[in-house]
Amino acid sequence: MVLGYAGAQFVKPEGWPFPGANTDELTQKITDLSAQLADLKLGTQDQIAAVQSAQDSLKSDIETQVAASDPTSVIQPFQDQLSNFESRLTELEARPVAEAVVSPEATAAYERQLAEMQDLLTGEIARLEAAKAQSVAEEKAATVATQKARLQRLVDAGDPFASVLGELGENAPAALTEAAQDGIASVTELQDTYPEAARAALMSASRAAYEAGEQGWFDTALQTQLGLRSTKPKEGEDADAILSRAEDAVRKGQFASAITTLEALPEAGQTEMQPWIEQAQKRVDVMTALNEMLGQ
Repeated sequence: MVLGYAGAQFVKPEGWPFPGANTDELTQKITDLSAQLADLKLGTQDQIAAVQSAQDSLKSDIETQVAASDPTSVIQPFQDQLSNFESRLTELEARPVAEAVVSPEATAAYERQLAEMQDLLTGEIARLEAAKAQSVAEEKAATVATQKARLQRLVDAGDPFASVLGELGENAPAALTEAAQDGIASVTELQDTYPEAARAALMSASRAAYEAGEQGWFDTALQTQLGLRSTKPKEGEDADAILSRAEDAVRKGQFASAITTLEALPEAGQTEMQPWIEQAQKRVDVMTALNEMLGQ
């Protein structure tokens, strides 16, 4: 409408509105105007096409960039920040109670509990140490008891006992150390050797008594020629009675008592019994020293 009005104003001939005046000029102007309008329309379409092409190109570039981009690379920074925040939160929750803002009452209660736990721990450590010391002492005592029992068996059996005596590491009495290398006569050995020693002692004592006129010929012959002697204890002061009472003590293993009894023998009888008495006395001394060392 505006274009029409402008065109009308532009082509209005002189003498308008009277028709028939100057038509050719008007026609030419209309033709020129139509050509201008066609050029304008063509330029406008070209501009619209260029804009549409630019939009299509921009859209294609955006779609290409979106398709080529990795979503993980965009999301990962946010995930890292979240993980960092969670770590800091966990660290904050795990802080010691001392870092927290608590009341004096709560702090005092915590300190009391801590002191009680410390006392309990100290007491438990002391108990364990005492139990350990007692266990070590008991083990040592058991070892010593075993060694002493072994020593007693060896001594009693008449076997050498120097090695066991050394293991004890104690200051043993002289009687023990002197006999440790070779041992002492056993009970059985002393009991088995007594009859022969007693027979020899009775024969010597009988001859001496006969020669001194203290004994008759018949009794002397029985004791010296046949070797007869009393094997059961009997009363009397003669050699046969003394040897019989000593033998009874020997059978009972009472060697100290036997030695004491044999002290009443005549000199001739004691001379024959001396080797056996020395063996018996050695055993008595060693056993006495052993009992003292073992606290028996």
